[in-house]
Amino acid sequence: MKLKNIRRGFTLIELLVVIAIIGILASIVLVSLNSARTKGTDARVVSDVQEMRTWLETQYNGSGYPLNGTTVACNGIANSNTTATFAACVNSPDANANALNADANTESGGHPLYISVGNNGSSYAVRGYLQATSKYFCIDSTGAANQSDSGSNASAAARCQ
Repeated sequence: MKLKNIRRGFTLIELLVVIAIIGILASIVLVSLNSARTKGTDARVVSDVQEMRTWLETQYNGSGYPLNGTTVACNGIANSNTTATFAACVNSPDANANALNADANTESGGHPLYISVGNNGSSYAVRGYLQATSKYFCIDSTGAANQSDSGSNASAAARCQ
């Protein structure tokens, strides 16, 4: 009587090859997800900037916006990506405006929203930092929007350039 050699299961080499292939595929997926995550946070910052514009428009009182146009740091001429912050340039923000600024600050890696004020509060430009491109997204009181390499991309009349 002959004994049959019954082979069950996989060899160690076969298992190691499968594990290596799974590891390579997983690393490719993780690299792709990181890029998508950065683009997602940038989309959220753009949304926060647009929502801040909407909030500012709802606060318009017929002659101006609730902005501090007399402070040099907020003035459109001296606009700077480090001094024209939301906290310094917006007068009496409500909880919604504070939440938008906090969200933009978190999503952009520690950059708050920057606001340049023109014509003593009758015009503005809001900027938010985009991590994927290292640029700033800007939208102004006329509705014009663009991206710029510098945070100082607003004119003296607080328009995006």
